[in-house]
Amino acid sequence: MPLIISKYMSKLINNSNFKEDNSHNKKAYEFIDKHLPVTYVDLTISCIIKKGHPTPSKALIRNVRNKTILRNDILLALVEVAYENKEAIEKIKLLTSEI
Repeated sequence: MPLIISKYMSKLINNSNFKEDNSHNKKAYEFIDKHLPVTYVDLTISCIIKKGHPTPSKALIRNVRNKTILRNDILLALVEVAYENKEAIEKIKLLTSEI
């Protein structure tokens, strides 16, 4: 039975051109898989707003995170949030090791 999707059924836009074999995208996703905090959605929105870009929806950020949609601007913000989280964890470890 064929699946028929109307414009009213979903606002989700699948990017059929997404290719994981792009090494920079693959590395970015490996990095965020390892370092992105659980509270990444609001932090990513804040990062995007600071750059002067329009506020994306939380669903759009989650779709980029889950590789459903490819948006390099949002992927970059996710990597930046993951990097900040990694630095914070390293600083906490450094400061607490001296105690």
